Amino acid sequence: MNEFPPNNNPDGTNPDSNRPGNPPPQPDWQRWELEHGFPQTGPELEPTPRPAPVDVETARHLWWGVALIGALSALFSVWTLFGAREEFAQSLLDDLAAQDAAADMTVESTQSMVTVMLVVTVFVVIGFGALFLLWVERMRVGKMWARMLLTIIGSFTVFTMVLELFAIASSAGAMNIVMSVLGIGQGVLAAGAIYLMHRRESNEYFVASGQR
Repeated sequence: MNEFPPNNNPDGTNPDSNRPGNPPPQPDWQRWELEHGFPQTGPELEPTPRPAPVDVETARHLWWGVALIGALSALFSVWTLFGAREEFAQSLLDDLAAQDAAADMTVESTQSMVTVMLVVTVFVVIGFGALFLLWVERMRVGKMWARMLLTIIGSFTVFTMVLELFAIASSAGAMNIVMSVLGIGQGVLAAGAIYLMHRRESNEYFVASGQR
């Protein structure tokens, strides 16, 4: 058995290394390693990510619904306050005057302050909505911390839904009833998403994803 690597000549002949001006033959190490069973090194392939189960995918869609209802409810509240900003500003000014804290504030300046507050609220709602959807996508790829965070937020939403169930009977006005119904629907979606995220197949998916 040949213990030395063969040369690089394609015909298998050994060139005359003693011939003047002729460089010595170079061993074909790659061929020798193949013949002697040495493992070939190469780029390591990254493990294929495990696809999310149906329950996790369905939970993601339910969280999208929770985010949509929450954003619509918040923006509708901002729009309502913006339409009634004069009355709201006057009420705020009266409260400050009763506490001797109004100083030199006028109705116009109070309205401007209310408008700025509403604009800031809109940006906060948009920012939190984008962050919430990011958490949902992290949950989708199997991040345990994202599932825990969504569970906490969803539990609070379900608790709010229970309060809405008791308050809807005493709600006055069509818009208040609509807002209560939206809150109840948001709580139902959140409860369904929490349940699906914690089923047996979903638990196995999160545990396996955490070990990668």
